[in-house]
Amino acid sequence: MKYIELELFKMRHKKIFLIFFLMLGVELLFIFSNYGRNENFIEMIPSPLAPAWEDLITGPAMFNGLFFPIMIAVMASRMCDLEHVGNTWKLLESNNQSRASLVMCKLVIICVAMLGAVLVQVVTIVLYGRSVHIVEALPSKTIVEFAIGTVMITFVVITIQLFLSLLIQNQLIPMAVGMIGALIGFISTLLPAGVCNLLIWGNYAELMVLGQETSDGNLQSTELVVRDINFLPIVILFGVGMIVFFILFRTFKNMER
Repeated sequence: MKYIELELFKMRHKKIFLIFFLMLGVELLFIFSNYGRNENFIEMIPSPLAPAWEDLITGPAMFNGLFFPIMIAVMASRMCDLEHVGNTWKLLESNNQSRASLVMCKLVIICVAMLGAVLVQVVTIVLYGRSVHIVEALPSKTIVEFAIGTVMITFVVITIQLFLSLLIQNQLIPMAVGMIGALIGFISTLLPAGVCNLLIWGNYAELMVLGQETSDGNLQSTELVVRDINFLPIVILFGVGMIVFFILFRTFKNMER
């Protein structure tokens, strides 16, 4: 508990919570303010057959690839920069502070924060859809799958950013990786599916449950298509991420500083 209290104090002192909530608020405001001006979405609201709910889910799924990597990079970097000052790790260990406990504490806090962000998105989707009186039945299964898939991908991104911030003294490098990941996540919808799956951050695009298909190759004639989330690449990514996490955790735990 003392480790958690220490990290939370550090986060309050460095205003990490403020940055986190500000970025989450900007993302949600940007996404849902656009729906009010989207004529296609407005036309879908009164139709019980139109995929209005799927359209609402697609918004966060698209922009999480842009915002989440930056949010995670900022939190991980700011939480780890103090340990790189002087001989902080040796000082902590000389005072019987467990390196493994500190790392797990940082991981848990970031994971809980990002889980909270996903839950806020889910609640916002439902409340916004109810407020505009979408006639289509609420696709609870799809929303749950979106949340689970987002959490699985985000855990892998957290693992990458946390250990980069722990192992590299210059925190500009982990931040740069986060920025590159955000760029990949944002443009992933333009890339082939196989390429998106290989690029970790590109897997956020798998959670977009609404897409467009052209009719007979005519780019002027498109229709909206509801898609099931392909969990196979997400599960593979999560499994590999868990293995990498345990390897890096053991390596870092046994490192000499």
